Amino acid sequence: MTTFVGILCAIDLDKASDRAFDRALNLAVVSGAKLHLLHATPGNVPFSRRANERFRHLTELRERAEAAGVKVRVDEQHGDPAGVIVLHANAKKVDLVVLGSNRRRGWNRVREGSVSERVLRRAAWPVLIVPWDARPAGVLDQKASRAVATSRARQKPTR
Repeated sequence: MTTFVGILCAIDLDKASDRAFDRALNLAVVSGAKLHLLHATPGNVPFSRRANERFRHLTELRERAEAAGVKVRVDEQHGDPAGVIVLHANAKKVDLVVLGSNRRRGWNRVREGSVSERVLRRAAWPVLIVPWDARPAGVLDQKASRAVATSRARQKPTR
């Protein structure tokens, strides 16, 4: 298996990115990679919109990664999500980009487009697209669960 040094996971506030985060975290645990979490607020949306919700969500994900023993960095940027993801992936020289897909179909996809598709067309690195209804990663989930349980056991204060 190829080991990764850096993994970029793009996060939004949809359930698709939760599955993508789970998969990226599992891969980071198994390979010992640094995990870069990135949230890109579209340029046509005020950056302050849903700021508290975004802060809480990104903090929770950072804490989960740290509890699993993964080095993590969280970034937020305002602009075209696909462009921001490509910019960060190139700047960080990541080995893998993990994105969630909500499987939009028909008119919604034509109207809104697919960030994953636009990133994939511009990618100079492997891209893993995880559908919102993807099954858990199996062996990776088991290893990540053990790592989280072990790190939590070490963090519990003794009285």
